[in-house]
This record gives sequence, C-alpha cells and structure tokens, in this order.
Amino acid sequence: MEMEGEPSAILPLPVLVHDLGTRAEDSQTQYSISSQASSAAAGGVMRDHRCFETPQGWVLALDPASLQTFLFRPQDGERVRLPPLEEALPLRCKCLLSDSPTAKPGCAVVVVFDLDDSKMWTCSIGAASRWDSYRYQLTVFLDGDVPRDKNMAKCHGMAAVGGKIYYEMTGDELGFIRFNDDDGSPELDAIAVDMVDLPLSMPTAATYLVESCGDLFLVVIFFDGDNVHKIAEHAVYRMDFSKPAWRKVDSIGDDRAFLTLLVEIGLGSPVSGRRAPLLITLVVVVCEATAYIF
Repeated sequence: MEMEGEPSAILPLPVLVHDLGTRAEDSQTQYSISSQASSAAAGGVMRDHRCFETPQGWVLALDPASLQTFLFRPQDGERVRLPPLEEALPLRCKCLLSDSPTAKPGCAVVVVFDLDDSKMWTCSIGAASRWDSYRYQLTVFLDGDVPRDKNMAKCHGMAAVGGKIYYEMTGDELGFIRFNDDDGSPELDAIAVDMVDLPLSMPTAATYLVESCGDLFLVVIFFDGDNVHKIAEHAVYRMDFSKPAWRKVDSIGDDRAFLTLLVEIGLGSPVSGRRAPLLITLVVVVCEATAYIF
C-alpha cells in the first residue's frame, strides 16, 4: 500500500466537501461543521476527476481520461494510490470502504456500487493490482411470497463494520457483504434480526444505517404525518451482534454527522481512533432547501 500526502490545513471534523465544478475558476471547498471554517487548499488535487465520497471520510478519485484511481482524505490531504480501472464507472454510483485504508494491507476493500444495476467493483487496498467487477442477484419476497430483485445500493444507508458492509434487506433480515481473505471477492449473506417497532402515531419514517466508532447504528427519522419536509422525532439504535438485536441508545456518537438528500453523504471520523463517548447527536436532514439539525 503506497501512502502519499501533501501539506494542507487540517480542519476539525466532521468536514463537508463541496465540488463546484471543473472549470479553471472553480474549486472544491471544505467546510468544518464544528469550527464553521472553510478551506479550498486541497481543491487542485482532484480537479478534473470524478469524485465518490465514502462514509469514512475518504474520497475515491477517478481520472476519466486515464482511469487512474486513488483515495484522498480532504481533511489532511493524505492519499492512497490504487490501480487503474479497466472500464469507466457508471454515471450514478455509491462508494464504501470495508475498513480504514490505513489498516494492514489487504484488510480494507474499496467497493463501488452501481445505483442502476446489480453490479459492483472492488479493489483490495495494498494487496490488489487491479479492480474486479461482480454481478449479484439479491431477491426479497413481498407479501404473498412475491419475489422482487433488489439493488442493495439503493438502500437508505450502507455501513461498514468489522470489515463487512451491511445494508437493510427485509423487516427481519440484515444483509451484509463479507470479503474473501484470499482474493477480496464479495460474498452475500444475511443475519436474522427484527426491525425496530415503529409507533402507530408516526406512520411515516425513514431508516438509515450508520457506522460510528466501530459500532453499527440504525437512525430512524419520524416525519410529521405525511409531511416529509417536517421532522417530528428521531431515534437511534445500536446493533448488539451477540443476540443479534437493535438496542435503543441516546446518539450515534459525536464523531459523526448525518446528512441526507435522497442519498447519504459520509463524513469523517477522528483520525486518533479513540472511541468517542455518546454525548451529542448531530443529525442533519435536508429536505429541498431546508436543513434540520438535532
């Protein structure tokens, strides 16, 4: 695994990165929520690249001309070199890391999901000389045992914990992807776990999987009746893998901000690796032009 870095101003986490475009006068701006400061110091690194954010705070950068790829951490400018792709990625994708890119070589996998097709691309960081592509078939059964193919990338929130990527599958199953130790190839599996009970007084809700400090959380956003532009309440549950079961907690930890605008945008967690106490939940829900912060 080859690490690269350029000196840049380190902004306190969590950090939002906004890409204004690829024209010469445009720049990618970083904004620190905690310090309310912005910086464009790292804007030139990813100019003319396609960028795919990850919930772990790293960005996958792809040069459309050469198909060269690398991981970039906007907070401090650190980079991890990756092999080139053999084909261009689709227009709509979602990217996750199975673990920290700075972990032992071969322990972390970069995964890119096609949002419009049941296909994924994987690259084992520090252990692979190429990207591999895979097709998968995920079938769920509706009422009356009616089968329906499901694109896991369209699930609200996918989260990586313990080297596996989890996604919501059905009301009584939690799907996950494990990666083969030998070649990093993905294997689909699921665990039986009941969905949390939703109150009848709040029939409209959205659920999201979030990783924080190595734990898997389920964030439930309750809307005011049928008005999805007004948040009535929220609840947070932590996965107890020993059961398994969802346990209600006070927050997702103060290392993670949560932002959704039909898709989720991931923010970074502390580079120290120290477990943060469950003190404050910062949940940002964007509906059209309105932001709700808890």
